[in-house]
Amino acid sequence: MMNIEKFGMGVFYIHDFLSPQECARHIGESEAIGYTAAGLTTSEGDRINRDYRTNDRIIHDNAALAGQLYQRASPVPPPLQRDWTLSGFNERFRFYRYQGEQFFSAHKDGSYARSGAEESFLTFLIYLNDDFTGGHTDFAWESIKPRAGSALVFPHRQMHQGSAVQSGTKYVLRTDVMYHAPAGYAPER
Repeated sequence: MMNIEKFGMGVFYIHDFLSPQECARHIGESEAIGYTAAGLTTSEGDRINRDYRTNDRIIHDNAALAGQLYQRASPVPPPLQRDWTLSGFNERFRFYRYQGEQFFSAHKDGSYARSGAEESFLTFLIYLNDDFTGGHTDFAWESIKPRAGSALVFPHRQMHQGSAVQSGTKYVLRTDVMYHAPAGYAPER
């Protein structure tokens, strides 16, 4: 049984979601791919704004990993969001790396639409290590210290920030929890 810690406002931790070996493998694989400066997603595409976000990122599609992690997590995410039914994890993974005072200022995560009838509502952040100082995920009412292998789940629309890493390097793997639209749903145009 998974050990869940709730923080309120739809924010919760799944402790020990990944093993230390899995975390080390993901860190190694991400470093082999290579990180670049993370942009901010806007209607005109990604833009670099170092006053707002300084961490590095990789965007990597992996449907097999999405399926594997969803199978492990499936008892946990809420089965319904606004009458939409749980469908799986987004195959578009984002690896984040923070080092040397890197941060991500207060923001809300955007949703991912696979089609007009499938959309994400929850962020699923997996902390791959915890051998650094700083780097908490901060909400207005709670500062959450990363724990290696644990997953932090929260609604996309929940304002949060990645505080500066003071020493060491922080690695995070992010995906999204996807939901299917109810029958008869017509997306806005």
